[in-house]
Amino acid sequence: MRKLLLAALPVVLSGLSLVAGDLTLTYKVTGHGAMAQEGTQVEYICPTRIRMNQEGTRTDTLIDYGKGEMYVISHDKKTITRMTFKDMEATMEAMNKQMGAVSNMMSRIMFGDVTKVKVEKEGTDTVLGHPCQKVRITIGRMVEDLSLDPDLQFPIRDYAKAMAMMTHAPGEMGTVFQRLYSEIGKLHGVPLQTHVKGLMGMEVTTTATAISTAPIPAGVWALPAGYQEVDGGKKALEGMR
Repeated sequence: MRKLLLAALPVVLSGLSLVAGDLTLTYKVTGHGAMAQEGTQVEYICPTRIRMNQEGTRTDTLIDYGKGEMYVISHDKKTITRMTFKDMEATMEAMNKQMGAVSNMMSRIMFGDVTKVKVEKEGTDTVLGHPCQKVRITIGRMVEDLSLDPDLQFPIRDYAKAMAMMTHAPGEMGTVFQRLYSEIGKLHGVPLQTHVKGLMGMEVTTTATAISTAPIPAGVWALPAGYQEVDGGKKALEGMR
């Protein structure tokens, strides 16, 4: 599922509001189901780039908004799959033409009625010693509980929009993720814990174990040497054909 979502990344760069500063978040991921990726996840965020390193899949995702490019790094396959935002937009258009009806049917099976969106405040919580506001977002059958630290802010002010770029899919399934991150974008603070359920038996909890606002080392943004480079745009469009 994640590979599909990353391959279908759209281009919505215009409107991103950038601010100075860096943020590094380390999470512990636990759960079960098709989208569960247990292990440590580290998220590096600066005003122009995001990198997510996932221990569970041994896959890193780097998005460079300045260059308009995304890289998916597979440490098992020793490959770097590069896609430009233009390539991603073309792939999304092709997927919508070919899979729109099928993805809409899948969306209804997995999510139910995605037009039903509800956001509720659920009191307070403490994660890693940080006082948090608990919020529940319900979209159809999917329920996501977040514990937000209002004293932390993302270097990319429109972080929710940036994350929606990473988790987009064709048809109504894409609408679910757009609505989810649209609602998250209206909230204040950084989620230190999330709990998602309601996707065909999936249930995943992500809990912060470390937070750093120190400058991110330049090496974090470097691509690994010796890996085979793959033209992701060409590969995706050939796959659609």
